[in-house]
Amino acid sequence: MARVLTGLIIGVAWLLLLLLAPPVIFWLVICLLALLALQEYAAMLLRGGGESRWRRPFVLLALLPVLSAVSAEPLWIAGGAMAAFAGLLLLSLAATQASEHGGHEVSGPAFDFLPRAVLGIFYPALLLAHFPLLLAQPAGRSWLLLAAIIAVAADTGAYYAGTRLGRHKLCPALSPGKTVEGLIGGVVAAMLGSFLVVWWWLSEIGLLQSLLFAFILSLASVVGDLVESLLKRGAGLKDSGTLLPGHGGLLDRIDSLLLVVPLLYYLVLLTERLRPVISTSYLPW
Repeated sequence: MARVLTGLIIGVAWLLLLLLAPPVIFWLVICLLALLALQEYAAMLLRGGGESRWRRPFVLLALLPVLSAVSAEPLWIAGGAMAAFAGLLLLSLAATQASEHGGHEVSGPAFDFLPRAVLGIFYPALLLAHFPLLLAQPAGRSWLLLAAIIAVAADTGAYYAGTRLGRHKLCPALSPGKTVEGLIGGVVAAMLGSFLVVWWWLSEIGLLQSLLFAFILSLASVVGDLVESLLKRGAGLKDSGTLLPGHGGLLDRIDSLLLVVPLLYYLVLLTERLRPVISTSYLPW
């Protein structure tokens, strides 16, 4: 019951945010989500006795790409990511220096701290920075709504199809419950949900375009879920946190969207670039 209630609250809040919030409020909410997600990430992957000391500066540095997204300009976000990377290099040097002088040691070789910290710039920070980018596109609110529908439909369809029809394991090393049949059911559910929503509500989005995107993005949502499972498996944890009753942590809830939204952003850009080049008879949306 807690899982269903939490899911409904999240869904309503996301819908209201997309329909009513001005871009700057949307960006502020994404910054807050990034802060919480990075704290969960740091708690999972920077768990050594010495590494816990560097969590706060890591989170502040990794937030830079998301903070730069206020401009909704890819160049600013890239600059924020580069600044965060440079800062983490300096932070790693400082961690190594502290270890050499008998301070709080970084668990394992000091070099191990750097790749895990740098990964945090991309996952989840840089991925979340794409949310304001997609919002700034024509029909951006509709695209973001469609991304959420695809992710939820793919997850729901995979669950029911896998529960009733699942026979062949998809990736048992990371997620024993996922099956090939569930994957197919998730793809079908995502395409059906995309078709119904675009047909009834989001008429500014091309129907065939949305179906093609739903097929691609439903597969990406599964990959996003498996990636987060990989991180949790590496950390020896079942959930990324306890923030959301019935769901675990924030990363447990948004893991699919973390890949779906950036990929959708680039798909939208690609089709807009191709539109003047390819005849409309070959690009029927």
